Amino acid sequence: MGQQIMFFEKSKSDFSFSNVDATASQGADYADFALNRSNESAWITSGSVDADNTTWEVEMTDQKDVSEIILIKHNFKNFTIKYWNGSAYVDFSPAINVTNNTAETNHYSVTQVATNNIRITITGTQVVNSDKYLFQFICSNLIGQLNAWPIIKPVLSRNRKKNKMLSGKTSIRESIGAVKIDLSIKILSNNADLGIIEDLYYSNDGFLVWLCGGSEAQFANERKGYRLEDIYLVKCSDEWQPEYAEGIYTNGMKIQIALEEVVD
Repeated sequence: MGQQIMFFEKSKSDFSFSNVDATASQGADYADFALNRSNESAWITSGSVDADNTTWEVEMTDQKDVSEIILIKHNFKNFTIKYWNGSAYVDFSPAINVTNNTAETNHYSVTQVATNNIRITITGTQVVNSDKYLFQFICSNLIGQLNAWPIIKPVLSRNRKKNKMLSGKTSIRESIGAVKIDLSIKILSNNADLGIIEDLYYSNDGFLVWLCGGSEAQFANERKGYRLEDIYLVKCSDEWQPEYAEGIYTNGMKIQIALEEVVD
């Protein structure tokens, strides 16, 4: 059946935070690229082989609570992810010790820990002895996963600018653009879902929305915006309007949510 929409706090290792840095035993100049929310740039090694046991590490200086790890667009087959407990790198619970992975995006839920460093050690790639790469590393906490299946209306904007030329033709220029997402539910009665939505509206920080919820099985085909790799930092751009359907207080609520991609 697939998975419903998931929401996470802003990644604790997001590049916009001060005192956050990434290092790597190989490809160190590109290590920070895995923190910049982009699927257009990545940490990548050069001349690496599996026997190198390559490490990539994020250093957050201040301790952060973490219970969710997401690796987006990578080629790791065998790897471990551990956290610094103040004196050594130790396993999460459950341990993230992966062999024979074939997915390009992975999500792991663990018992929450407070840490300032997380390390990935890669001991094998999906094509033997390939250079390692990772487009996005996210460490966060789950805000919630909806039980309902909203109507999703995304706009994947290229921020097009049109100018009429003297010839009568039109010049159109595009930029990277941003994402807007409208979610609607005709009547929502689920208390847990309503609590999640209230948390989103009253959040002072941006939060991550994952429309696929960690699975593409619910979609007829693979489209941008709904893929495993598509996760966006957004905020609510409208106001919370908790209206009971038809004014009957024992009914559920009519839900309309407007989300817009944000800088921070």
